[in-house]
Amino acid sequence: MLKSTLNPDGTIALAIGDESISLSARELDEQIACLAHLREQLADKVPMDPPQVEIVAVNPGYAVRIDHLTKASLLRLRHAGYGWLNFELPPQDALQMKSMWTEIVNKLGLEPPEEYYDGPERRRSNAH
Repeated sequence: MLKSTLNPDGTIALAIGDESISLSARELDEQIACLAHLREQLADKVPMDPPQVEIVAVNPGYAVRIDHLTKASLLRLRHAGYGWLNFELPPQDALQMKSMWTEIVNKLGLEPPEEYYDGPERRRSNAH
């Protein structure tokens, strides 16, 4: 089995048996991306139903970009371990998410604070 540990120098050691390699944060990011790409190709697909929640990223950074030609939205979420995760949402999904978030806001009775400003520079698709 693969054993992983954090080295004192800030690298990650991966070991199998007597063999070990150390990876920097950049190298580890590259390996995670490579493994995710390979995982996509496995016959045993990721289940469509999400598993039970075990770990949660609290208040993640996010950014949204839109493609005016296709009307698709690029949703980017920052996870401290996985890095930036990118999701392209077709217009129908954006509308469904709008409805879902509106329902959540209404159920929770959320209102923006008085000092909340929604001017053009606030609405830009910058990272949270």
